[in-house]
Amino acid sequence: MKGLIMKKISCTNYEYTSQKIGNAFDGFKITVLSDLHAVDLGNNNEDLYNKIKEISPDIIITAGDMVSSNGKNFNTVISLFERLIEICPIYYGIGNHELKLSINDKTTKKFKYYKRQLRKMGVKILNNRSIRLRIGEKVLRISGVNIEKKFYSKFYNKSIMPSDYINSLLKPCNNNRIELLIAHNPDYFDNYVSWGADIVLSGHIHGGLVVLPILGGVIAPSLRLFPYYDYGCFANKDSMLYLSRGLGAHTIPIRLFNPPEIMTVTLRNSYKNTID
Repeated sequence: MKGLIMKKISCTNYEYTSQKIGNAFDGFKITVLSDLHAVDLGNNNEDLYNKIKEISPDIIITAGDMVSSNGKNFNTVISLFERLIEICPIYYGIGNHELKLSINDKTTKKFKYYKRQLRKMGVKILNNRSIRLRIGEKVLRISGVNIEKKFYSKFYNKSIMPSDYINSLLKPCNNNRIELLIAHNPDYFDNYVSWGADIVLSGHIHGGLVVLPILGGVIAPSLRLFPYYDYGCFANKDSMLYLSRGLGAHTIPIRLFNPPEIMTVTLRNSYKNTID
């Protein structure tokens, strides 16, 4: 892709600490990929693959938009997943580009093929679905929410999300387990917290395309200037949002002072002497 694109990949690490983690999940590494948009980072995504292999995560989570709504270069992403699934399990969240692919008559068939290939190799697609990981007595529930197109509005016409909207798509949370939510659009963090998410993993903003010192990300894909949620980690009550800068670009091919990012969140037990 032509444009002002930085292709040297950066790796960002965070730690999430909670007594819910227990000894069982202490040190559990979650690597997050988002917004690749079927871009090739190194020949056959070799640079991206090698970085992830070096991290050696316990699981990989994609926070949406690994492909683009134009329906091109699916095989680039399929090839990447064929290699990544050999490293660890993969849980795939839905972004607005996957949503567009699924509702556009011109791309629906191709998108079904793409999903079929991912499922064949063992990738778990979490489209308003949840899956539980259990180690000993501790449970990590991973949920992926696929919100409607109206919640990706442009400019400052942000749609208000009803307070019970996430509950209408996913089963209720349980305070006795870790609740991780894959939610592509970070703008509705308050709603995700109200639903009961402990950890929210998002993308969509591309870091604000251009990152300036002090000011942060300049413009969101919604064309809103200086978005509050641009990249990094944000707290709300006892919940944490980890927002990836993403890996690629699409309509506006710009990533300036904003390298592609592999984000890893490591779970830490706040009570090391707890017996699970």
